[in-house]
Amino acid sequence: MANPRYFYTTLLICVLIFAACLAMAGPMRAGLPVAGDLTQRLTYISAYLPMWQGGWLLWMGSALGLMLFAQMFATAISDGLLRRYGLTLVCLGIIPDLSAETLYAFVLPTLSKQGVTIDSLLLIDQVAMHLTGVLGNGLYNLGGLLLTVALWQARTELRLWLLPGLVAWALGIGLSVALALQQLGLAEVLTAASMALSTAWFALIGWKLWGTPRV
Repeated sequence: MANPRYFYTTLLICVLIFAACLAMAGPMRAGLPVAGDLTQRLTYISAYLPMWQGGWLLWMGSALGLMLFAQMFATAISDGLLRRYGLTLVCLGIIPDLSAETLYAFVLPTLSKQGVTIDSLLLIDQVAMHLTGVLGNGLYNLGGLLLTVALWQARTELRLWLLPGLVAWALGIGLSVALALQQLGLAEVLTAASMALSTAWFALIGWKLWGTPRV
């Protein structure tokens, strides 16, 4: 059934996620763990603090947008265990994700200016990376996978449209595994692949579910 409000909300979420990805791949990259030495990263962050914090605000908005998309997506699914568990996992993912993004955007730069030891800053950096990249991202993608499998089971006519989503969620889970194993180069590749595919799929499935008169 067509639902223009859901469809255009999905497009806005896609634009927000796309902007966040551009920020991370561009001006934010030199401050991220993949860039290497924390001391040099903190110097860069300090020099471009408004940009750094603005980038993380985009990611916070994207996290909330993902949760909203999951809730809209779930309206196409009949109530059941997969739907309930999927929504619960996505919503739980918000907690570690926003916590980590707050650490990166505000806590780490502030403590660095206050002269906190590099060992303490390294600990915070590692905690933040695991909170967002391993726990938060893992919960998002596992929850999204369960929701997509639920719709796959219920709506066989949508399976071709759902297949890219299943691949995107699987890539996202792979990203969490790569970060847990400290494989930052692989994690960067998986981030690019999963975010590009999932964002495009959000727009595609949003159009199919809510942008057309019949699905």
